[in-house]
Amino acid sequence: MQLNRIIALVLVVVCFVSATFGIQRRQMSEALNLKKVLDRDRLELISLDGAISGARGSAAGAMSVRDRLRELIDDEPVKGVLLSINSPGGTVGASKELYEAVKDLAAKKPVVVSMLDQATSGGYYAASPATKIYANAGTITGSIGVILNGFNAKELLDRVGIKSQTVKTGPYKDIFSSFRELDEPERDLLQKLLQSTYQEFITDVSKGRNLDLEVVRKLADGRIYTGRQAQENKLVDALGTLDQAIADLRGLARKKFDIPEDRELPIRKSFASFDRILDQLLNQANVSIALPFFSIAHDLASNGDISGAFSDAIANQMTSKLTGQNMQAKSYDPPILLMPSWAN
Repeated sequence: MQLNRIIALVLVVVCFVSATFGIQRRQMSEALNLKKVLDRDRLELISLDGAISGARGSAAGAMSVRDRLRELIDDEPVKGVLLSINSPGGTVGASKELYEAVKDLAAKKPVVVSMLDQATSGGYYAASPATKIYANAGTITGSIGVILNGFNAKELLDRVGIKSQTVKTGPYKDIFSSFRELDEPERDLLQKLLQSTYQEFITDVSKGRNLDLEVVRKLADGRIYTGRQAQENKLVDALGTLDQAIADLRGLARKKFDIPEDRELPIRKSFASFDRILDQLLNQANVSIALPFFSIAHDLASNGDISGAFSDAIANQMTSKLTGQNMQAKSYDPPILLMPSWAN
């Protein structure tokens, strides 16, 4: 009886070991196959959707797109990038980050932009240094300009007896306060700030599009253009669909890297890194928890009690979310400069 039990136990162990090695072998084979797919020459599709800001809310958000564009500069198998833009514009800083990333990538490999419903203001800013820009005939683009606005509720608050009390360290610290009118020195200061940003905007567009600065200045009065009008004014290169833009990109990539026609050059939608997926999940879940959790998670990671990479990523992302959303000091700081679309 004892011998039968030993034999049975040995058989179970042998089966377990065989199954384990079989799974590992299959996983290794799948990993190698995936590596072959990722390492072969290809094109990559990246989507920029929604308002442009410094927040990292989704894989199609401005900063996630900016990070991926930067990664692709030195990604040897990627021979060209299709950037699909459907954005009304957004903040100046994030738009500039996108512009620089597209410009640097286009210096190494072809970058073709395909404009969908709209690519206005900051959305156009990001597109301007691409190798080639496609739009549909009815795409809304342009709206080249900068705006800074607020509201004055002083009269309304006076009627209900609400008075503002402000203590500040300088005359401009409560600029754009909704409790009072802007005075002339403040208005002059803000106008100069806008003009400085506007000048940089049109200068970058003129460089990206290889147009004379004065030509761009005449077009950059805030008006919007259809795709057809934008093509007539040389703000975009061609009218066409996303598929036509992909076909053109494939031709540009073959020419740039001397890839023969009989070699396949597929296009793949850009993947999201673990950090970007985690960030998106946290934003969708609207995580809000206390600070002590983060120090505990960090200590556990440091002491080796849990996976360091995983817990550090969670702690960093959650801390960033918490400090960015739940601990902002209230002030009269003016709203950030915007590059809005006509629709906003």
